Amino acid sequence: MAIPGLAQAVETPESMERAEREVERLKQSLKEKVRSEVKDIGTLRKEMVVTVPVEVIGEHFSHNYDEIRGDVALPGFRKGRAPKKLIRRRFSSDVRNSLKTSIIGQSFLSAVENNSLQVLGDPLFRITKDDQVKLVEFAEAFAAFDLPEDKDFAYTCEFEIKPTFELPELKGIEIKSPQVTIDAETVAAHIERQTKIRGRFEPVTDGGAAVEDDMLIADVALKSEGQDVKSEANVQLGIRPTRLDGIPLMNLGEVMAGVKVGDSRSCECTFPDDYERIDLRGKPGTFEFKVNEIKRLIPITAEQYREQMGAADEAELDKFVMEELEAERDRLVVQAKKQQVLDYLLSKVELTLPERLSARHTDRAVMRRVIEMQQSGVPAGDIERQIDELRTGAAAEVARSLKLEFILEKVAEKLEVGVTIEEVNTEVARIARIYNQRFDRVRDDLHARGLLPQLAEQIRQDKCLSIILRDAKITEVAAEAKPAKTRKSKKKAE
Repeated sequence: MAIPGLAQAVETPESMERAEREVERLKQSLKEKVRSEVKDIGTLRKEMVVTVPVEVIGEHFSHNYDEIRGDVALPGFRKGRAPKKLIRRRFSSDVRNSLKTSIIGQSFLSAVENNSLQVLGDPLFRITKDDQVKLVEFAEAFAAFDLPEDKDFAYTCEFEIKPTFELPELKGIEIKSPQVTIDAETVAAHIERQTKIRGRFEPVTDGGAAVEDDMLIADVALKSEGQDVKSEANVQLGIRPTRLDGIPLMNLGEVMAGVKVGDSRSCECTFPDDYERIDLRGKPGTFEFKVNEIKRLIPITAEQYREQMGAADEAELDKFVMEELEAERDRLVVQAKKQQVLDYLLSKVELTLPERLSARHTDRAVMRRVIEMQQSGVPAGDIERQIDELRTGAAAEVARSLKLEFILEKVAEKLEVGVTIEEVNTEVARIARIYNQRFDRVRDDLHARGLLPQLAEQIRQDKCLSIILRDAKITEVAAEAKPAKTRKSKKKAE
């Protein structure tokens, strides 16, 4: 393992090879000697206490010091001749941090393997900070843990596991291939969507009150029984039910209705049973908001969109859009067939999810939906609204999304389907074209929001569906007739 405090000259191929061997030796040692206690704390949720015996820790500390002593030349001593006490004093902090990283990570993986668990996502570690017990991610836990040399090292973590189920037959599925009709109503809806995509959120500067679908920028403080829990400046939120910090706020839309810049509002809440601070779970709390800014989506006009498309008049714009949608017809037909495959998989797989989905479960479903909507060109404002709906009320849709995630992951493993960087970049470029943005801007935004892995997973799942369709029994069906509407007749009706 690499020790930051060593001179760069030590980083030779030989030393790196020895470090790799040491990592493998540590893995084997932990797999044989680590102790663990696992208990259920809910459907698909586990708590595990992991204990690393002192002999494993001490032996690897000693081995690392011996390796350093043989590699480094300290002032006044020939290489390999420095006293062990001096080596310990000089490199103790570096060895401890490096070894702590390996021991925590490898002991968790060893305990998981020893208990034949299939973990979903990263674990959360239990620490005590400021006399409060809370669950945190690895980086914060690492800073809080102290790795001893003279006694056992133990920690407690919580994590979710994948459900177990059997896949149905994937070949010969009966699929109906629909006829997709591109009519005047479809054209009008596409133009309206494009004016929103090309629009911008602008600050409301006339002192007016916020309305539905506006975006608020507010300072947020969370309290429990009058005590501060946490606070954050300039949080972006909509005037509708949502989740903040994993806490559902079902009446936030009512609380923030008619708010103006400078106003303060408060919203009562209850800490969920998977909240990071264990002592707050199930207790009442209060969110306090101070509104700093109100932003409103201002779509471009149809005339501006026509000019951007280079159309001479409305009729020519309709023609351009019709041609564009006709080119998308095949993709829409394939999407419809893939949806039937998803419905088939859901109907054939028996899979139990928790009655109350955790915030982490919901977030995974939300990320999947965000990618789906971006791939379909849904305007940003509509995406944010649907995200909040998923986080607060659409439990059935969240459960459906999670089931599909589990099922398709197992399908991908069975079919041995992978994804390349080139495939991800190709899809990013397609999304960039849909939103009329630069490739690098879209990719940076996806990266910043943690959505690139989800996009890669979505591509893998889509490839799985393509393979299943290749082996399906497909029959053609006629599209259902529906009355066509023009933009003019629609406006007249309104």
